[in-house]
Parts: sequence; C-alpha cells; structure tokens
Amino acid sequence: MASMSAIATRILAGEPVEHADYAALPAHEQRRVADLLIAEPAGRRWLRSLPDLDSDLAARLLRHAEDFSSPRRDATLDRVVVRVPMNILLDHAVAVAAGSASMALWGRLGDDPDRLVSVAELIVQSAAAAEATLYLLVLDPLDPFGLGTARRTTIARAALNSDSLEARGLAAEFLADAAPDRLLDVLDDLVRSDSQRVRGIVWLTALRLTPEPTFQQASELLLDESQPVELRRSALVAMGMRMPTSAIADLLSAFVIHPDPALAHDAADLLYQLHRNPETAEAARMSPHPEIREIAEALLDPRRGSPAAGGSRPGDPTRTIDIFRELIERSEPPGANGVHRR
Repeated sequence: MASMSAIATRILAGEPVEHADYAALPAHEQRRVADLLIAEPAGRRWLRSLPDLDSDLAARLLRHAEDFSSPRRDATLDRVVVRVPMNILLDHAVAVAAGSASMALWGRLGDDPDRLVSVAELIVQSAAAAEATLYLLVLDPLDPFGLGTARRTTIARAALNSDSLEARGLAAEFLADAAPDRLLDVLDDLVRSDSQRVRGIVWLTALRLTPEPTFQQASELLLDESQPVELRRSALVAMGMRMPTSAIADLLSAFVIHPDPALAHDAADLLYQLHRNPETAEAARMSPHPEIREIAEALLDPRRGSPAAGGSRPGDPTRTIDIFRELIERSEPPGANGVHRR
C-alpha cells in the first residue's frame, strides 16, 4: 500500500493515482492527505473527483471560490455543488453562479422555485455573476428551469439594480417585452440611469405605452438646463424616434441652435433623418455650429435637397440615434407602430 506522503506527492506532481489507493488509507491519514492537497489547485481537482466525496470535504473545497468562479469547464466542480450542504452552497452562491458550475447550482435549487428566485435576485445585483444568471434563468426562451414569466420578471426587476451595466441593459430589454409596466413603475429612476441603453429602452417603452404623459415628462427634463446633458440627449432622441413631426418640430427648432454641441447635433440628425420640415431647417441655418448650418443648407437648397425630398448630408449619423434605432428594432412588439412623420 502506498504511503500517505507518497500519494500526496504523486498527485501534486501530476502523476496518476488510483482513488482506491487513497480509500485504503486509514481515515486519519485520508484527512492528512486532504490537508496537503487542498492548498494546491491540482490537489483540489483530484479531491473533487473522489467517487465518495463527502459533504465535509465538499464544503472545504467550495471555500476555494476562485476554482468555481472561473468560466473554464470542469465537471468535478459540479460534484462539489451537488454534495455540499445547502447552507454552505448558499454562502458561496455568487462565486458558483459566475462559473461553469452554475447549472448545477440552479439545478439543485430547482426543486424550490421560490427559493431559486430569491437567490437569483441577490446574485443578479452582483457584477460578477449577473449576466450569466440572466442568460440562464431569464433570457433563455426555453426557460430550462420552468420558472415562468412572473418569476423571470422578478429576477429581471432585481437586475435593474445590478452593479453590471450590461446586466441592467439586458434586464430592461426583457422587461420592455415581457412586463413593460414594471419599467413604468420606476420610470423616474431609470431615465436617470448611468446606462444610455437603459435610458433608451425605458423612454421608448414609455412613449409607446403612455405617449402623452411621457412626452410631457421627457420635454420637461430636456428643457431643464440643470440636468446632465447625457440625460437630456436620451430624452430628446427618444422623443424624436417615437413622436410625429408635428409634436417634435418646435423642440428640434430650439435645439438645433442650442449652444451644447451634442444636443444640437442630436436635434440636427433627427431633423435630417426623420423630421424634415421647413421651420426647423430654417432655424438650423442660425445654429452656432457650422456642421448644422451645412445640414440646413443641404435641406433647403432645391438643387441638393429639401424638407420634402432627399439630399446629401456630409458626415456620418451620430451614434446616439443609431443606438436608439437599434433599441426600437430589437424591442418593438410585433405590429407596433414605429416613428410617425407628419
């Protein structure tokens, strides 16, 4: 029979060692081998592969969170998740959810969907595991854990407060389609999000569902010079993408001459791409920004274009409008109306 130290040395050296050699050791020597192995990644992997891995050793292995948070696939991690005591598993759920053993975690919690949702609500607020959790539990159209729309909505609603910008955007997109009222409930907060994607989704959703009050709210924010420019830009572009020219023309006329170049260029791009009208084009002629004056001349010059016909605008469209257009294309329910022109 191989000695305790020989077994540990061979395992750490990467040499093959039969599990039977370890099992043949007395219990106290098995514990000493485990003490030697558990400090090294190769040793922990070997211990995780033990066919009779007990819950106490599984708990010790799970405390090495760095093994579980890696996306690298390792089937031995699943075995620990299956055998560890539930209270220990829940203590380390964030690390497990971020890595390749996440399916084993959710599978173990699947017998109690309400507890699964409670755990997921906490996890999606952590940047480390939020995206992976949303993709598995919320965004998969097959709903592999049978949570249903209501439970998935609960998880997505919690993800709106995630430390991850990407997770917040994913959650907002899901809610815009599955439960838009949940976005409207927190509209005031979300339109001030530091995520342009979230702001865009929320404004576009609210303007689709409740156009008149949302237009009023967006206009008030846009006209408030004390608000951050990025928040005002989102309100302006969302209104321009959703509202008819008759509703938006006066605002565009005011903002093509705005001193802030970002706001002015957004207004000019909306004029050029979606809301060609003579009043705003004439106002753009007075803009302090040369590029916007060029747009006005291109639209008003009958040889090159007009508010009612095509033209050629120098330069590329702004990224802001492109982003909002993409949001509409990705989130618009079948049969919903898009932008309305006069």
